[in-house]
Amino acid sequence: MSDDKEAYPAHPQNATEDDLPAVLETSSPAARFEHRQHSLTKIQAIKENKWGLVWCMYMFFLCITWGYDGLAGAIVISIAQFRRDYGTPYNGDWVIDANWQLGFQAATSFGLIFGAFASGLAINRYGRQPVILVAFLLSIAGAFLQYFAKDLAMFFGGKILTGIPMGAFTTAAPPYASEMAPLVIRGSVSAGMNFSIVLGQLLGYAVMRESTSTYTDDRTYKVMFATQWGFAGVALIFLPFFPESPYWLVAHGREDKARHNLAKLHDSSYDLDGHLAEIHDSLGRQNQDNEAQGSFAECFNSDNWKRTLVAAGMFFIQNASGPAWVVGYMSYYFQLAGMAADVSFDTTVGLAGVMVVGNIVGWFFVDYFGRRGTALYGSIILSITLFLIAILSLIKASGAIWAQVVFMAVWSFCYQATLGAVAWPITAEAATTRLRAPTQAIATMVNGLSGCIWSFSLPYAINPDEGNLGGKIAFIFGGTLAACCIFIFFLVPETKNRTYIEIDELWSRKIPARKFKTTSLITVTNDKAEEAGNTEVEHVH
Repeated sequence: MSDDKEAYPAHPQNATEDDLPAVLETSSPAARFEHRQHSLTKIQAIKENKWGLVWCMYMFFLCITWGYDGLAGAIVISIAQFRRDYGTPYNGDWVIDANWQLGFQAATSFGLIFGAFASGLAINRYGRQPVILVAFLLSIAGAFLQYFAKDLAMFFGGKILTGIPMGAFTTAAPPYASEMAPLVIRGSVSAGMNFSIVLGQLLGYAVMRESTSTYTDDRTYKVMFATQWGFAGVALIFLPFFPESPYWLVAHGREDKARHNLAKLHDSSYDLDGHLAEIHDSLGRQNQDNEAQGSFAECFNSDNWKRTLVAAGMFFIQNASGPAWVVGYMSYYFQLAGMAADVSFDTTVGLAGVMVVGNIVGWFFVDYFGRRGTALYGSIILSITLFLIAILSLIKASGAIWAQVVFMAVWSFCYQATLGAVAWPITAEAATTRLRAPTQAIATMVNGLSGCIWSFSLPYAINPDEGNLGGKIAFIFGGTLAACCIFIFFLVPETKNRTYIEIDELWSRKIPARKFKTTSLITVTNDKAEEAGNTEVEHVH
């Protein structure tokens, strides 16, 4: 038993029924481990888990690759030499047929959705290491097809192949990071996934800027694809040493390997027994007879559908807040404001850097304001910003365009500091431990599908020869996001400083999302050795 026991009165004076703490029953080793997790400072947690965090950084690298790959295949269309090599002449310039452009977007989206689904199944059965290996092999093959493409059909095939790893990476990385990171910094580590994606995009812009200023032949765009081989090479060098998550190992009956991995990642004083007991408890909390990882179907049963909705809903909300429009069309608005094309591109790159900084700020927001607070307040601020952009689009004065640009920059920073960062920890923490991989896969598929819908519809809504909405499209994004605030208020719980066992207990008791933060849990040990009724109170959260 822990030396620092704390009794909690069964019925505090003047307390209502809702104020009473819920009892969380667990084993003594698990309770001891969780109590220590709650007591660690951030510095202590980093020191104690430094090697596990190193492998979280490896997963960050996968997401950097995701960001770079996703951008590389998209922005090459803006390179003049690429249009000359693969396009057709039009009014003194070269253009890529609009149907092919939509096809490239569809190829990436299909690859991402298929990759998420397939990797969700494969991770449950084989673990993350073989999935990461196959994903990088596909990335190498996809980059090869794009580099040596003889026509747009071959380039299209390459886009599908590079899209599949994008789905695999975002299915494998966030749950792994959330399982390996200590409680006190779990939110910041999970939010780092989005930072890595944005950093990858920034690197893509930098490579494009350098290649177009250095070369005048097909190397202006082929360098973009060749760089992807470098990412894959670095990742594959370290992959043989990759330690699988102890949660996955225990779920597959490999407790000795889980103990070995934990011992290798920590010093001799680490509480291995407590950590393994906590994993067993977390895996068996919903189904005590089955600790194996669950299926896609289980994500939609009566116990889990709401948790799946929260996880997938956060990625839908990300896309509904307008990143495809603001980020994708910002350079266009810069040029409307009078910037030269090359200056507008450099300014866009600079704003990508601002977005990276915004995401770093988000690491602190998810811990200071919590997951729920960051998502809710961030959505409100972004919705107001979008309505301001839309109102400014109704004003014909030339200065109104510059004002739109300024608010787009404000949106970019606020998005990365709030929704961009917080969706990842919310998604990773929403699912029960057994269903974390399939739930993340479902969320990734929703991300790809909703992003695809916006990407396909935006040109028709905005272009002067179609819907001609221009900046008025922000009314749609702002209104949609305002409705999403209601979803967040009623369905997204506060999981900051909650262990996975505690989160499961709150969900199983059907505690309203808005009351997760204020609900006390009293941890009670009830080991087999204490079955005669010798139950002891450990601590209260």
